Amino acid sequence: MARKTTKKGAKATGPLLKEIEKSMRSVKLYPVAVNEAAKDAAVEALQKAYAKGGDPVRQHVLFLINEIIAQASDMRTMKTYDYFKQKAPKQAPGALRMSVYKEMFDYTSSVEGLVELVLLLGELEGNEPAKLLSHLFSVLCASESELNRMLRNATIEALGASDSPYALRALIDYARLTDSDKLFGRMVGALSDWAAKIDTVELPVSQKQELRDELKELMAKEEKPTQYG
Repeated sequence: MARKTTKKGAKATGPLLKEIEKSMRSVKLYPVAVNEAAKDAAVEALQKAYAKGGDPVRQHVLFLINEIIAQASDMRTMKTYDYFKQKAPKQAPGALRMSVYKEMFDYTSSVEGLVELVLLLGELEGNEPAKLLSHLFSVLCASESELNRMLRNATIEALGASDSPYALRALIDYARLTDSDKLFGRMVGALSDWAAKIDTVELPVSQKQELRDELKELMAKEEKPTQYG
């Protein structure tokens, strides 16, 4: 059952949610209106808010990240003056131009900005970011483009960096089922990261051993020479 939020808790959470949105705006403004140090500080602020905040705060951080990454599906369309004019025909020319500038200079409307947000999910604690990563991976597998492939690779890397056993089990499933040698190689790299930290995961000893055995089996497949090797 969902926990009830008290009025006092809601008042305390409100300013923090605004700070999260402010931090995300700073990330989006890099490198035109915000320098690298300020952008990195904003990313760190998002991490700290997620680590210290309650459910509403954590959900808001994940919500904002998901909203931004989801825009990647529309990146095949250049956001020109005419594009925004069709969206808002009554808007003044100056406002339409400003919309174009915002899109042009939005760090998260670029591959590198999107990748940074995907990798950020791998640094956040718990099952929720891991589940969002698995959702992103599923969506990115549904259509092929160079952008989707790069974001998919970043998602695998983030799952490897995660502290959630859910992320590990998802990676194991993906590695078992993929027919792509390149993708499998990336997954094994992420699973190698897990093999190095499996002892730190809070799981029963018997489950840890099962996971070690599965990791060993999958990594052994990567080491086998192929007919081209």
